[in-house]
Amino acid sequence: MSYLRGSENYVWCTTSVLGKGATGAVYQGVNKNNGEPVAVKTFNQVSHMRPHEVQMREFEVLKKVKHENIVKLLAIEEEQESRGKVIVMELCTGGSLFNILDDPENTYGLQEDEFLLVLEHLTAGMKHLRDNNLVHRDLKPGNIMKFINEDGTTTYKLTDFGAARELQEEEQFVSLYGTEEYLHPDMYERAVLRKPVGKSFGATVDLWSIGVTLYHVATGQLPFRPYGGRRNKETMFYITTKKISGVISGTQTTENGPIEWSRELPSHCQLSVGLRKLVTPLLAGLLEIDPPRIWTFDRFFSEVQTATSTKPVHIFHVNKAASIKVFLKPEEKYEHLQNYICEQTSVVAESQILLYKDMLLLSEIDENTSGKNYPDTTAEVPLMLFNKNNNNVSMAPEPEIPKFPPFPNKLVVETDASLAKTACSVGHVIKRRVEALCAASQLCGACVSRWGALLASRLSGVAARAQALAAHASCLHDAARALDLAAAAHRLAQSAAGTPPAATTQDSWAASAALVSKEAEELRSAGNSLRARHVPPALRAHWDDALLQAPCPHDLHLHLKAKTLVDRLRESWQHLVRDRATHTLTYNDEQFHLLERITVAETGRRARALLQRASPLARTRADAIADWYKVAQTVYLQTQILDKDVAAVELKVLALAARLQDAERRSRAVMADVGAQLNAIKAESPVEAEKEKAPRRNCNGGRPARPAAGDSLSRPHSRRGVGVRALLSAHEEVSTRVAANSALVARLLHLTADCLDARCSACGAGDGDDDDQMVEINIDSSANDYRTDSKCWCNREDCCMYTGGDCDYGPQKTHPILSDIPDNNYTSRYTYNDSECTTTENSDSASATTSDESLSTLNSGIKTVIYGSVSSKDASSLPKDIDEDLNENECSKTKAACVVT
Repeated sequence: MSYLRGSENYVWCTTSVLGKGATGAVYQGVNKNNGEPVAVKTFNQVSHMRPHEVQMREFEVLKKVKHENIVKLLAIEEEQESRGKVIVMELCTGGSLFNILDDPENTYGLQEDEFLLVLEHLTAGMKHLRDNNLVHRDLKPGNIMKFINEDGTTTYKLTDFGAARELQEEEQFVSLYGTEEYLHPDMYERAVLRKPVGKSFGATVDLWSIGVTLYHVATGQLPFRPYGGRRNKETMFYITTKKISGVISGTQTTENGPIEWSRELPSHCQLSVGLRKLVTPLLAGLLEIDPPRIWTFDRFFSEVQTATSTKPVHIFHVNKAASIKVFLKPEEKYEHLQNYICEQTSVVAESQILLYKDMLLLSEIDENTSGKNYPDTTAEVPLMLFNKNNNNVSMAPEPEIPKFPPFPNKLVVETDASLAKTACSVGHVIKRRVEALCAASQLCGACVSRWGALLASRLSGVAARAQALAAHASCLHDAARALDLAAAAHRLAQSAAGTPPAATTQDSWAASAALVSKEAEELRSAGNSLRARHVPPALRAHWDDALLQAPCPHDLHLHLKAKTLVDRLRESWQHLVRDRATHTLTYNDEQFHLLERITVAETGRRARALLQRASPLARTRADAIADWYKVAQTVYLQTQILDKDVAAVELKVLALAARLQDAERRSRAVMADVGAQLNAIKAESPVEAEKEKAPRRNCNGGRPARPAAGDSLSRPHSRRGVGVRALLSAHEEVSTRVAANSALVARLLHLTADCLDARCSACGAGDGDDDDQMVEINIDSSANDYRTDSKCWCNREDCCMYTGGDCDYGPQKTHPILSDIPDNNYTSRYTYNDSECTTTENSDSASATTSDESLSTLNSGIKTVIYGSVSSKDASSLPKDIDEDLNENECSKTKAACVVT
């Protein structure tokens, strides 16, 4: 008897059965022309008894649909012998979803990623059917096929459209199709219980079937299970119709016993807690029987789109040494992430420290970053969650692990195969648990490295800020002493001029600056000490010491050993399944059968022993991370405190700098008043001015004799001249010192960026340390507004701002401290040269000209000292204040003269 059948272009073997149904069977075949493997569906006599239009309906539906998540129709041909129609489709080598769920690995449902793939592809296929006004009416795992693409990826496809038909949204149908466990309760009542109910059914019956299918895929079990299974039809109907809204499962464990209702997925489900929170409302909506609350297809498609478009965020909770997973919707922000974390860990948002790689998560994103733009994470490289207020680390209790079933003394091939399958399922549970323990232990070591890197960066940054702050405070101290000197000189000038000294509000600038400088120096010392004690090698040493007592299960390859044991269990199970197919065993076959039973029992014992070894090792490692974390958290808190203290002293330094600059500005105003008074004296004493223009005897005898000191000092303006000279000399010193520190004061406005040499992202200058925090402090001033210069805060000459570009630090906003100073060049252009002397005798007019020019030039020098350098073309515009004593050079016997250079 031949098992080969064929059509015009295809041939198949009736022993290669892919599946069987009520109306036919599906066989594996090949294309005669190119050898391509295909699936061929043939129809039996029951199918031929259906009305012709019903028989043609499946062909019409297959011709109408064309979607990647629906099995592709290749041809409709006639079998050469029976002349019956056959449907040729693409071959899905991954098998049906029912077969996948029947595998011991999936006894408790599919893994999370695979479940999401099924959900997405099933929904896409159903949406295509509804777009074409089609209803499937027989959705179940057996009619969802797994297709392996050429690149190795998986696509799930809908198949078996024998019960499908065209149905508009508002239309109803009365014919009964489907599989009992997946039927809508109204259809179950009529089709299974044979009750004559006058109800019609709409397209939404597919939603119930989808809900039952998804629950089965997620848990490996049907949602509604009466005691005795399919045989207990009345209880099955009772469970599905009497459940209240929100209930997604009902189970009866004893005969005539109570129904155990549940609104949650079972604990053995492989889905993470985060995904369960998304899937549970979806299942509750699909398994709704109250007409006003029944979902529409549009609602279903919308909810699935929301669930599948979320961003999975893998997180390792250090305090529990366990991994969690949250799902962010595309538009959700950092606040939502914190709330999801709090729901699963009870760590409030204020206590959460989230690390991404070697930095804080908020260094990679900001609080308003949408979920879709979050960085990708994996189970191997997750975010690290620390609790800033709790340094205890304690693993959660071990979940309950099913027990390996014992074999009976009597050999029964049917029972032995079933027990071996159960043992294999338990082996997979143990394998997943060992893998989780190994992964958690490995991530404990990773969190030590990440936290150490973050702490080292923050310690270095804060210590560097403290170091630079101390240097800045010291410079301000020098400037304050110079300002005190200028104030003393001013008081001397007022005393010499007979003017009462003005009241002052500041006793000593140097004293105030000394206090700030002392605080900054203490912070510098504290920062260096903290960094020296807890640099990464020191922190790592605590962890390395703990590792001596806590080896990592992953390093011992326990997860690989668990995989090997499970593979052995599967081999023994497959052997017992083959024995069951033969029904009768020979003596030798029985001996091998008994040997496989022994292998299953022994392998199960070893698997449980492996778990009992891995669990204590993981807990010991968790205790080790607890000891290390206590030290690391203390250092972290100390670093935070130091950072706040540095920021506070930075405020004081900036405030002092502003006050010093205001005082210096007032000093310049006083000098301007002195100049005005000198001009007034000149205007009131023209005679005295003319006398001063007369030629004087030279030092070697040719210069006119100098007037007596009493003659000069007896005049008020002469006394003021002496005071002005003293004031100018002191003011030149303070101006020089303040000028030398002016750039430093400007850089104080962005102290951290300067001292840590942060990178300008526009020009690329700097060290690029993302952990450096910019500290920008604005000081209010009613006297001056900020002005914009073309300098970049990065303070680098190669910055793009110099070429007209934009720097991320933005255009420099000059603080009021510097707003009155048009140039940063404050060094005096005037020196006193004792090696030269100009002693030529001049006429009165010449002497007057020389004296006026010299005085004017010196006055320009005063302006330069106070206001910055002045170009030659603007020098003439400066006021020519005349004080006859300003040009008196006390020439000694060395004939030294004052030369303005």
